Amino acid sequence: MRSTLLLILLSFAIQIAAQIHVLPDLEVTGESQVKIYLYKKALPYTHDSLPGDSISAFLPTSLPSPQVGEITLLKNPVRHYFHAEAKSRMALDAEYRYIGINAQIRSLGAGMSLSSPKGNLISNHFQARGNFLTLSGEDIATFLKYYNSDGKNLNSEYGSAELYAYKDQYKAFGYDVDRVSTGFTVYGIKQNNMSQGLDTWGMDLNHQSTFRFPDVDWGNRILLSTDNSVWQSYIETPVNFLEKASLHIMFDGENFLPVPGFVWRYITDIDQQFSVSNNPIFVRNTYDSLLEKYRWVGLKSKGNKLKHTLIPINISFRLEDFQPTTQESFLRTFMLENRTQLAVQELNPVTSINPELPGIAATDVFSNNSTISASFGQGTIVFDQTLSLNLAYLSDQNWIRAPYQPLLAAESQITYESYPYGGELELNQLFFAVDHMQRDLPEVVDLSLEGRYDFGRYDQIYLRLENILGASIRPYRTLPNQGFSITAGIYHRF
Repeated sequence: MRSTLLLILLSFAIQIAAQIHVLPDLEVTGESQVKIYLYKKALPYTHDSLPGDSISAFLPTSLPSPQVGEITLLKNPVRHYFHAEAKSRMALDAEYRYIGINAQIRSLGAGMSLSSPKGNLISNHFQARGNFLTLSGEDIATFLKYYNSDGKNLNSEYGSAELYAYKDQYKAFGYDVDRVSTGFTVYGIKQNNMSQGLDTWGMDLNHQSTFRFPDVDWGNRILLSTDNSVWQSYIETPVNFLEKASLHIMFDGENFLPVPGFVWRYITDIDQQFSVSNNPIFVRNTYDSLLEKYRWVGLKSKGNKLKHTLIPINISFRLEDFQPTTQESFLRTFMLENRTQLAVQELNPVTSINPELPGIAATDVFSNNSTISASFGQGTIVFDQTLSLNLAYLSDQNWIRAPYQPLLAAESQITYESYPYGGELELNQLFFAVDHMQRDLPEVVDLSLEGRYDFGRYDQIYLRLENILGASIRPYRTLPNQGFSITAGIYHRF
């Protein structure tokens, strides 16, 4: 009897093992040819498509070796990437990148951004970059930047050279050191803003790493800067009722802050979760980031320092719901979040010696932002909607409103995709914002329309009508209004 029962069970197991199990397709986005391998297709995988591709970091090391007689598509991967767009309001942006030269040189590229919305305003940004892989496995990135701006009694020049090194893991004294990132920057800036001059140079050293011990993780983030150095260190350990618990020590030369951090997560459904967290961080503020945001700006006078921003309170309550795209559901994603932040020494625009241009000052900002967003639709048409209520105040200036931060914002977008055609209709609405003088700013109703056409596997042209209703959109009250513009662009990969 036992032999008969064993034979029956064995036969049943063989039949189950012999069944063909159909797994769902992975949905992979991006420009990489590696995604072909991630679909369940009968196509050979090749390492030739990996150099310079960010997706390589997520692939297992056990992938098969290149096959003999690979198909032409994979033997001739796309190496060149070019993107250019021109606006009717006298702006031109272009970028070129060459990918996968060899195993060590992963990519080289250059870009520029030229803008002249008015005859007496000119701003030119130039960048060059390179990505390399050392023999010991470090990812190396280099950047060269040169920015110049003229007009409104302003002449400004900025240049910098940056070098970054990153590796997932090192071994030190028998312990793992993860996510090791080190960056070095040398910069110089010369600016004449009416009678206010600035001529200086400096250096930044930025390091981040996490030591893995048996029971705890010890993380460090250090920024040694000519202007203002910042240090953040934390000890993190799991506890019974929290996913993560940590104690952070933050110091910026003036403020010494011990702050708790934590993550609590509750899986409410197979595709839904609720989380509560506090993630203390600091934000590195740089001259180039300010020039990219404002383009024409009086940065500072001699003797002042460029402050970095500490965010010791960064509490989030978040509910997320994701519906599989194969499911018959009109709702695709849903997110509800309330985030409370205290930002110490956040940079905000203020009045400068030049009445036409903003200056920059460091102030403390306390904010509470409630956001609800959802995505609807299946197939070719998708509708995205986001609503946010942002209460932001300058806590060190009698709790006045934070400038240029709308109290209420609504963003709506309809996307159409049916290869080779695509398009988007966007409506962004901003209400109840004030400027740096606490004067009311006009409401913004920004309507934009874009149409695009894919020709071939790798190329695309598009035409975008921006700010069709001519709303007043500007990062600072006296800077040029974006106004209505027509943008034409092209993506070309070969």
